[in-house]
Amino acid sequence: MAFGLFLTALILEAMLRLGGCIILSQQAHRNARAMRQKDVYRIMCIGESTTQGGYPAFLERALNGMNLGIRFSVINRGLGGANSSFLVDRMESDLDAYHPDMVVAMMGINDNGPHMPYEPEMKSNTVRFIRALRVYKLARIAWLHITHARRQADDLRDTVAENGEAIRPKARTAQAMVALEKDVEINSRNYGAYMELGKAKRELGNYPEAIAAFQKALAIHPRNDQVYVELGKVCRMAGKFAEAAAAFQKALAINPRNDEVYVELGKDCRCAGKLAESEAALKKALAINPRNDMAYMELGRTYHDLGRFAEEMVVAKCGLGMNPQGPGNYDNLLSAYLAGAGNLLELSILLKESIKKVPMPTDRMYATLSALYAAVGDIGLAANYQRKAEQFRLRLYDPAVADNYHRLKAMLDRRGVKLVCVQYPMRGLEPLRKLFRGQDAGVVFVDNEKAFKAAVRRSSLQEYFRDMFGGDFGHFTDKGNALLAGNIADVLVREVFRE
Repeated sequence: MAFGLFLTALILEAMLRLGGCIILSQQAHRNARAMRQKDVYRIMCIGESTTQGGYPAFLERALNGMNLGIRFSVINRGLGGANSSFLVDRMESDLDAYHPDMVVAMMGINDNGPHMPYEPEMKSNTVRFIRALRVYKLARIAWLHITHARRQADDLRDTVAENGEAIRPKARTAQAMVALEKDVEINSRNYGAYMELGKAKRELGNYPEAIAAFQKALAIHPRNDQVYVELGKVCRMAGKFAEAAAAFQKALAINPRNDEVYVELGKDCRCAGKLAESEAALKKALAINPRNDMAYMELGRTYHDLGRFAEEMVVAKCGLGMNPQGPGNYDNLLSAYLAGAGNLLELSILLKESIKKVPMPTDRMYATLSALYAAVGDIGLAANYQRKAEQFRLRLYDPAVADNYHRLKAMLDRRGVKLVCVQYPMRGLEPLRKLFRGQDAGVVFVDNEKAFKAAVRRSSLQEYFRDMFGGDFGHFTDKGNALLAGNIADVLVREVFRE
């Protein structure tokens, strides 16, 4: 019996590896032939707002200017506001539509899931060998799905309110779907369960199913203004802007004092460049609920776009007072300071006091302090807080981001497409490498930490970033896009096109 299981596993392992080798070999041959024939080599870039309308155009110019004997076409599939689940979920259709030879991914900053500790590395050669087997990985994934689903179901049962109010699972992960879907199957009249299921689907990037879940909640409780708010959010994320606006208006018709609706309307107006309307909507939200930290955050961003940096600083302080963990208010404080508002001593004290108030500081908090001291040239303190941020990233990880990178690599491996993983500027590469946990064979990694830190030291953060939404980095200026693209191009030439 034991020998039979061992033999079956051995055969399965050989088949998995042989199949992968054949596919990779065929695609490598096709790519090499395309380069010899001087055909177009297609590179597809995926990411969120740091990619959309950003570095890909600079990357195409950089590569084509290197006279490698290859003509490059760079496809930009960045989408502002997207999380890694959405980007990977649409990858199969993107691959069918664009047929890239390479995918460059810089993603994860918009994922806000729970962070988990990394598993310790095992030094035993036997354990390493077993973990490297694809059969083991297959079995482990299956077991994790089973155990996580059970745990999520237990968590869910512990937190379902008897009166049908919204469910609060500890983590809306892919495994939580099993428990949530089971609950709506058992109690099909629980609108709160459908609402929570919609949120979970939305966070995983499954917008059509999220919309369907919210619509089912509305069929049960058509006068619930909050369901319309959540429906409006997911419609906007899916690019259905008219439907989003209609949902927000229905929420206001039911409850004119829903401050969250005014926040969403203010966000929409700011993105559309209607800054006066944005300011009015956000002030209305704060008139209804002076403790809405999201309203302060969005109003700060509107003031920044209006060039009213002193007011941005004021509302960011208010928002931070409401929610010391709100990363957007940290970003606004730093952006306002870099634009000339506030003073270093006051801001550093405020940030440090806010960090003390939270049970578990995040890497974004420390990264903001690092960027603040880097802006005034205090390299020692900047490095100290950057180390704290990196220690957090090395100790903990977002399981959704890790899972999505693994899914992306599996999709590309099946088609023999090269994967390039780019770390965000100013950040160390090791946390990104660690997400793969030994499954990084064939992946090209791009480290942007040294290049950007050196560039910032020579000039300023403002030369390379338009804001600091990431704490230690932000949306790029043209100079930042050019530096990022040049750095990626250099790595590609060194590790791919001159192999």
